[in-house]
Amino acid sequence: ATVTVLLALVGLAGAADDPKDAAAKLEGTYEVLDIRIGGKPDPKKDAVKAVVVKDGTLTMKGPKDDPAKFVLNPAKSPAHIDITAEGDLKILGVYEAKETTAGLELTIAMRLGPKAERPTNLKGDGKDEVLLKLLRKPAK
Repeated sequence: ATVTVLLALVGLAGAADDPKDAAAKLEGTYEVLDIRIGGKPDPKKDAVKAVVVKDGTLTMKGPKDDPAKFVLNPAKSPAHIDITAEGDLKILGVYEAKETTAGLELTIAMRLGPKAERPTNLKGDGKDEVLLKLLRKPAK
């Protein structure tokens, strides 16, 4: 019986590491809680009305919709997100999704620049780092 329980737990952990499953769990419309650039609040935050995650695409909704494809690697710690924006611009980031009483909170940290390396944490306070804090409220 113990072996069965252990195998079930291993199966659950493995399922959480599947990139497609992880991406499906993030799908929905998010409100923007915070955007920081280099650790400072982004004055243009209010221009982003929402962020929509659907079918492997992350779309910033604002004056002009800005879609970008993404791929997740939830097995890494912190979990990796690779974003391909307009013009095939590759952005390497890390993310965390956690359930809160308000809904699913999605935090993404990334570095901008032509040779930017992936951040190692979710603080978003380094040079050229961008931090997005998003909230997907539960369905009513």
